[in-house]
Amino acid sequence: MSSRAHCPCCGAAVAGPAHFEHPGVPRLLNVLAASREEAIAAPLGRLELVECASCGTVFNRAFSGVAYGPDYFVDATLSGRYRAQLDDVSDRLDERISHRRALSIVDVGAGQGSFLKHLAARLGSRLACGRGFDPAFRPASASLPENVEVTSSLLDATSARTITSPVDIVATRHVVEHLQDPVGFLASFRRHIAPPFTLLVETPNVGHTLAHGLLHDFCYEHCSMASEAGLRAALEAAGYDSIEVGTAFDGEYLLAFANATPGGEQKRGDAGANRAAFAGSLAELGDRFAREHRQHLTRTRARGTQAIWGAAGKGALFALLVDPDRDLVDFAIDIHPGKHGSYLPGTGHRVVSPDYAFAAGVRTVWVANPTYAAEITALCAASRSQVDVECVGDRTRPFPPS
Repeated sequence: MSSRAHCPCCGAAVAGPAHFEHPGVPRLLNVLAASREEAIAAPLGRLELVECASCGTVFNRAFSGVAYGPDYFVDATLSGRYRAQLDDVSDRLDERISHRRALSIVDVGAGQGSFLKHLAARLGSRLACGRGFDPAFRPASASLPENVEVTSSLLDATSARTITSPVDIVATRHVVEHLQDPVGFLASFRRHIAPPFTLLVETPNVGHTLAHGLLHDFCYEHCSMASEAGLRAALEAAGYDSIEVGTAFDGEYLLAFANATPGGEQKRGDAGANRAAFAGSLAELGDRFAREHRQHLTRTRARGTQAIWGAAGKGALFALLVDPDRDLVDFAIDIHPGKHGSYLPGTGHRVVSPDYAFAAGVRTVWVANPTYAAEITALCAASRSQVDVECVGDRTRPFPPS
């Protein structure tokens, strides 16, 4: 029986059967396994996905929490396409607060400080101070500018006391989708940090996920995937005003800005009027995703060696949904050397470098995240190998050319 009967973003009651269920997917997809045995034995969690009829948010009502620590590994900064995304977010933030000359920013869920480092380089002397908070931060492996500091903890009442100067910007990127209570999380900033400040929120866009047929976006870690209407409702409920919600990264992400002003109160708005109209239902997508992709991979298997390109969350969950027994895909490819030689949790596909894959004669690569398709296609072309590039997702919808 579900303990989550209300949408975490807009608060609407959500009843009835789940729109998609899976008995066991890895609870953490971004923890590297050193052996195939360890990868296959990764702890599992149940997916019981439901879609809010009021705002379009999708959440896992069977979610029971995960523990993040220093073994949690996410770093997309070696990709030029991703660095261009950081440029875009930095520039849009700069435009929002261009009237301020010396900025103090707090990044909640800062990872290894990559966004703060990027802002320091992008804004130059305008960034007076950057503070990050993340329990998965690894101090020994970090290299931060002098005006940037990251603490290996959550932002709470205790850690907030270490912030001794006024804060102009609070940023949280790719955190709210990991939380059962995004409204409470967003509201906590106003308790821990004195308004006024500008809030930046970046999170996956469930509208893009459903419109492009990317079922493998719905990993266990992402327990609440917001729509535009849902994120707006959550920000309103958390007491923010002057809210702007748009998209970034070719629509894959939502990017929101809002103001925290003194005296703002938590409230609940009506998100129903703004609900997005998605092209296909979650239930329909869940019914055909694995079956159709297995058919496609069986067809391309006839060409020879094939691989999944992308050993982060999307690649690992795609492997579990479509190739759990490793009979269609030979290995996973990732450009980050820190992942090479590790294994995808749940299935045990080995992660290799692009050079290894080209030398092994890979004939087909399946791009787990189509946003990177152009970049990956260019890397394959530069290798002078004969490689066909396919994109995971709804085959009836347009993707970058392969």
